[in-house]
Amino acid sequence: MNDIIIVGAGTAGSVLAERLTSSGKFRVVLIEAGGKPSSPFVKIPAGFAKLFKSKLDWNFESEPQSAANGRKVFTPRGKMLGGSSNMNAQIHQWCHPADFDEWVAAGASGWGWEEVAPTFREQECWLGEESNGARGRSGPMLVSPNKNAHQLSKAFVAAARAAGLGNQPHYNGDAFEGAWLTELAHKDGQRFSAFDAYLKPAMQRPNLEVVREAQVLRVEIANGRATGVTVRQGAVEKTFSARGVILAAGAFGSPQVLMLSGIGPADALKRLGIPVYYDAPEVGANLQDHPMVATIFRTRGTDTFKKAESPLSLIRYLLFKKGMLASNAVEAMAFTQSNGVRGTPPDVELILAPFEWRNQGLENPQVDALSIGVAVVAPRSRGSLRLRSANPLDAPLIDFGLLTDPEGKDAAATVFGARMARKIVATSPLAEFVEAEIFPGPELTDDAELLAKLASEIQTVYHPTSTCRMGDDPRAVVNPQLQVRGVDGLWVADASVMPAVPRGHPNAVVAMIANRAAGMIASRIAA
Repeated sequence: MNDIIIVGAGTAGSVLAERLTSSGKFRVVLIEAGGKPSSPFVKIPAGFAKLFKSKLDWNFESEPQSAANGRKVFTPRGKMLGGSSNMNAQIHQWCHPADFDEWVAAGASGWGWEEVAPTFREQECWLGEESNGARGRSGPMLVSPNKNAHQLSKAFVAAARAAGLGNQPHYNGDAFEGAWLTELAHKDGQRFSAFDAYLKPAMQRPNLEVVREAQVLRVEIANGRATGVTVRQGAVEKTFSARGVILAAGAFGSPQVLMLSGIGPADALKRLGIPVYYDAPEVGANLQDHPMVATIFRTRGTDTFKKAESPLSLIRYLLFKKGMLASNAVEAMAFTQSNGVRGTPPDVELILAPFEWRNQGLENPQVDALSIGVAVVAPRSRGSLRLRSANPLDAPLIDFGLLTDPEGKDAAATVFGARMARKIVATSPLAEFVEAEIFPGPELTDDAELLAKLASEIQTVYHPTSTCRMGDDPRAVVNPQLQVRGVDGLWVADASVMPAVPRGHPNAVVAMIANRAAGMIASRIAA
């Protein structure tokens, strides 16, 4: 008899698999819809966009976004062992202390900054300068300082600080505002993912079974308790039984599996002919992500990543693991407040990429340029995830609701961020490298016109969260111990349980949730 089934082998699933098998007490089955992270672009840091719309990508697309000219927004998610940690920009960030205290205020007791900070420290191995114990040195997640950043990235940091955004020395482990080079999940010029840190070592253990290329159809429930899952592998259906089931399929996958299992909004399930086991109206609700649009500026006086795929660049990477291809391509970031109140939690992020970012990286750069992504990191807009049909193989209906908050705060923050990007590129030393604004265009000075242009290219930063919200109220999908309401022996432990999307890049936050969940769940299974 298996003890635990984990659905999804992304960041959360990889952490859970390692943690729950480490003692040897539990037999664990890890089920993943994808296969091995087999593409060479997985390990090449700058190659992540080459994985978009490949066989290693779920290739999700939103419903038409009303505030974005009815455009559908592409959202890549990793479909492989290690999940999206194998195709993200490798930015390691604890996010802001206020994020977690706000979770507590929303009903997620036990998840405040003081409770979660030790886990961030324990799970990382900081390879940078000594931090007087503020950073972890012995965890499995290798974190490197950006030692070989492009001169445009360094100039961006200096210019942002000169423009008044603050000059705090670091952004991990404390409240932050200002500009920095990004800290990276790298090792020796290659990506170091959750697969590398957690799952690959755990796969050597006899008490872990990894089932690949298996689509979960539903959780099996009997007498009020989860007893296993049924999957389709090729043309064959099979059921795995266990004493407990953990969903770690992410903000899209976990609510989809719950609804297919009869746990979700009763009326919506009935319309699709799915028997209702437990009426949980907020399953799939509260979808959040960071709206983002890239402002683009033509550059001079330096080579940009337009030349990243040149023969010389490729040879340098293959031989020495150095050069443009060894970069995560998103080398610097800044955080600030659209309300102008210093010392308050930021709501706008500016993300520097030393190349022309067009069509979400699906188009090769045509000119030497830099891009500054303007992201709203405390969005007010809310979306939803719903089933397209009762067929588990159909992609869900994803509606981000981008820029739709009634008060227009997200739209105003986007316009503020674009104006701040203009201010930074006009500030030395970055100004010496900037020739002209390409997008949205210098002729756009009116707020309404500027917003319309920005909204025409709005996307997300690929940080979906909150579709299985945790809380202590009866409408929350999971309680603060991450157990699904209405079913014993069933947990969710991934980005979907976040009450709100954190201010930053949340891969380390997902790992933190999974690390803490492993301890909670292990004690329940052992009882």
